[in-house]
Amino acid sequence: MASETDILKVGILGRDCIHCGFHLIPYIAQTLLTNLSSSTYVLITDSNVAAFYLKTFETEFKVVLESRQSTARFLSLVIPPGETSKSREGKAMIEDWLLSNKCTRDTVILALGGGVIGDLVGFVAATLYVLSFLMFRVKFKYFCVQYARRDLRADPNDFACYGRF
Repeated sequence: MASETDILKVGILGRDCIHCGFHLIPYIAQTLLTNLSSSTYVLITDSNVAAFYLKTFETEFKVVLESRQSTARFLSLVIPPGETSKSREGKAMIEDWLLSNKCTRDTVILALGGGVIGDLVGFVAATLYVLSFLMFRVKFKYFCVQYARRDLRADPNDFACYGRF
């Protein structure tokens, strides 16, 4: 895991919401698994981004889960790139996949990619798990991870990481 000195935390409204730095994949895995208890962690990305980062995310999550002797699952779904994926059919495909993999309302969803992935996965998560969903959005244009919690009973503050993976 990246040391705390590798990460610069920026506060917004009194909360460290933006995390900047390098070596973010180990940091993301450690942070998610430490702070967000779940039975299932799902990473959704497109085939372009998956070619560069998916294996590293899978390996890092596996290492952290095993070190904690956790029974939680880490699943990944790769969809076709581009605006054509942002459709009713694309949404239905992701929903069907989540349901067939027995993802529940405590599932943490990590959207790894740009606007299409973030928009599509955010919409799926917000409509499929209306009251309780956790999504981290990794935007490569700005190298950021944005955390959005859609839970009417919770604090809707955001979390973001900026840097290189």
